[in-house]
Amino acid sequence: MKRFALMRHAKTLWNLEKKIQGREDLPLSPQGEMQAEKWAKKLDPFSIDIIISSPMIRAHQTSIIIAEKTGLAIELEHDLREQDFGDWEGKTIKDLRAQFPGILEAQEKRGWDFCPPKGEPRHQVLDRAMRALTRAAEKKHGSQCLVVTHNSVMKCLIYKALGLAFDPKQKKILRPNHLHLLGRQNNKTGRQSYEWCIEQINALDLDSEEQVTKEEEKVPCMMKNHTEYLI
Repeated sequence: MKRFALMRHAKTLWNLEKKIQGREDLPLSPQGEMQAEKWAKKLDPFSIDIIISSPMIRAHQTSIIIAEKTGLAIELEHDLREQDFGDWEGKTIKDLRAQFPGILEAQEKRGWDFCPPKGEPRHQVLDRAMRALTRAAEKKHGSQCLVVTHNSVMKCLIYKALGLAFDPKQKKILRPNHLHLLGRQNNKTGRQSYEWCIEQINALDLDSEEQVTKEEEKVPCMMKNHTEYLI
């Protein structure tokens, strides 16, 4: 079993201002730098072998801070970069609703075909993110990889594994600043293929003051009725 611990980068100024970042390549805010330092201490019980990071500054900077505290190596993966939000970048959701009434709602109803004007569709984000994890899984990195990426990338990977359709009426399942565990194992049919499955969503609250122990981390906490994604 290869396990990927998925994490969003720490905060930037635009995160604090609730602006859509997409491909805008911003550094962490001072608050984000402190946040990443705190997160590094919380990861020790997970026995991470390597960090696989988006090359975008905010994710790479988060990875560097964690690596400095843990001694882990970093491998940059181009296909883990954030979704391209095109004309929406630099705007808030409130801005979009005021300037372009109905356009956001119309896009949200498209589910996996969601695509901001001059941006990138969700299904394309999923395809490249899966390629990135597949490449990482086939390398001899050890069994535990920390993936430092972006919100849209994480959501695409997890929603696909759970069989969710990005229905705007669905309850949000991913909590902010949490670690999510995705696993890859050999297919039971014996064919040359693999199963990707959710081991646990919201596995660790990175901002919590409580420190998880080695014993707690080993306790199974699988989602009931989770859906496996076969590729």
